[in-house]
Amino acid sequence: MIPRNFPPSFQLSLRNKHGGQKPPELCEMLVRTFTKENEHVLDPLAGVGGTLLGCSLSGRKGTGIEMNQEWIDIYHQVCDLESVPTQEMRHGDAREVLDDLAKSKTRFDYILTDVPYWKMDRVEKSRGTFKKVGEDAKGVFSDKSKLSPFNNTATAPLESLGKDAWKRSMKEIFERCFKVLEPGRYCCVFIGNMYHGGKYHLLNADIAGILADVGFTLKGEIVWYDVSNNLHLYGINYSWIPSIVHQFIMVFRKERKKKLTKEERNGIEKANINRIKTSGMRHEIIDS
Repeated sequence: MIPRNFPPSFQLSLRNKHGGQKPPELCEMLVRTFTKENEHVLDPLAGVGGTLLGCSLSGRKGTGIEMNQEWIDIYHQVCDLESVPTQEMRHGDAREVLDDLAKSKTRFDYILTDVPYWKMDRVEKSRGTFKKVGEDAKGVFSDKSKLSPFNNTATAPLESLGKDAWKRSMKEIFERCFKVLEPGRYCCVFIGNMYHGGKYHLLNADIAGILADVGFTLKGEIVWYDVSNNLHLYGINYSWIPSIVHQFIMVFRKERKKKLTKEERNGIEKANINRIKTSGMRHEIIDS
């Protein structure tokens, strides 16, 4: 578990125009954990570039893909204001760009991305009145999401945006991610569960199933609990509604088809020991 919040850094007010931005310092922690210096990191759903900022902070090479030009412009503006080196940010549909990367035989050492949480980019937070237990109702609470629509179904009615369509889109993207990730390397996915339509949806379980079907092996999950968010018990129209203050970082691996030889393993372990001694980084993953 990561029970912490992060400072309002790297032009947070600007990055917050994107409703799902992730702290660059958190991305830096994850990038350092799963990669070595100068390795290549991919974010196929880059948003305003939290992963890419994490790459710049940790001395890694990053490539992002984003279909919304507004978010790309914000990323470059943040880099300019903070004097942070820019990473490669490609504009377009992740599926099409990933196909191009595969054709050019571009390969990555790590994938870190924050996927759209199903309908989270379109639904309102709640409908009707809301109240805390023991308090009077406080009126209508129906703030719209700040997230931009994930795909060209933006104008479609909400009822037509089924979870199956979302799952198909995620599978199409991660099938392509699997092709460009080096064997033996990791893919980490931010995902939060969602209460919608009177039901609690385990989107983390959906993502686990999707990536397993693609070929990834689920290795575990990290819970990020932002301690700056207060946990409340809400009653909305006389029903209990969960107050969700945590997200998951699902950890997957693309397993090797061919096992390393003893000599190769010994060489990797020696290189990691030398790196730990010289850098002081004791939490990085041994690539084995």
